[in-house]
Amino acid sequence: MPKVSVIIPTYNYGCFLGEAIQSVLDQTFADFDLIVVDDGSTDNTRDVVASFNDNRIRYIYQENRGVSAARNAAILDSKGEHIAFLDADDIWLPEKLELQVKLLDSRPEVAIVCSDTYFFDDQTGDLLGRFWHDDKQFHGWFNPREASQNALRYLLYRGCFIAPTVTMVRREVFYEVGGFDEALETQTDWDMWVRVSRRFAIETIDIPLAKNRRHGANLSAKQEQMYESEQKALKKAIYSYSLKPDEVKLAKRRLARLHFLYGSRSVADGKVKLGRERLLVAIRINPWYIKAYIHLVKSLLGSKLIIAGKSCKRELRSRLVWRNEKC
Repeated sequence: MPKVSVIIPTYNYGCFLGEAIQSVLDQTFADFDLIVVDDGSTDNTRDVVASFNDNRIRYIYQENRGVSAARNAAILDSKGEHIAFLDADDIWLPEKLELQVKLLDSRPEVAIVCSDTYFFDDQTGDLLGRFWHDDKQFHGWFNPREASQNALRYLLYRGCFIAPTVTMVRREVFYEVGGFDEALETQTDWDMWVRVSRRFAIETIDIPLAKNRRHGANLSAKQEQMYESEQKALKKAIYSYSLKPDEVKLAKRRLARLHFLYGSRSVADGKVKLGRERLLVAIRINPWYIKAYIHLVKSLLGSKLIIAGKSCKRELRSRLVWRNEKC
């Protein structure tokens, strides 16, 4: 039985899959098997997997059912003591498995370990920064140590700081919390980690152990879908997970912020009626959300005036910069 079962779900990512598989085979830790779940691909995915002559690799084909169904199928088929996930368009750094296995072996109370990851541009290969320290989602506030000690609260209020590509989980955890929710189109990772963090300890390694590819086909680029799925996942957590009152409050504050951001963007994009509706939803969820009231009042002016106001701000700022440079 292998120590680790590595799971790569993929759908029409044959152009990236070879690099992902090679990054697994290049690991300094070799006691693993690799399960590639082809979620109904119509490209050369099968041929890419077949091009690797390594008996640790197993290929599973299924009709297209989504990434959660693909991960769940692999978990059921896995034999390793630990489960490690890798997205088909990402790349592991060589010591990823070794460092995470060492941590889990030395800390029996920890059920899941995650690390930081680099972002890189698919076209140029240039590194764009680190997830925990440079991504706009965290705005420089993220503290990995605090996050591991207060994982559930961080997830409920701050969002998902656990990327599957740099995560390793004890397989027994899935017997306790179940598989990934196949009814969610996105936010399946966040939903899983919320369920896990309610019962188990999480540890972080503040070192990038992978490279996360940025390209036009990234699921995270589909903003409308992300908005709908995130509110669905948050409502599921609020009403189905028996959270404590203070945890429910955190989740509701995040849900209100989600509607606020969507509403304010809609107004700025000229969708004033839709924007006002979303701002009102944010206020109903969190009546003390002052920024939502301010943006609602601004929306009464109409999006053109708001855009004009922003243009004036930019012009004033540029003039001030020009004056300072002359001085």
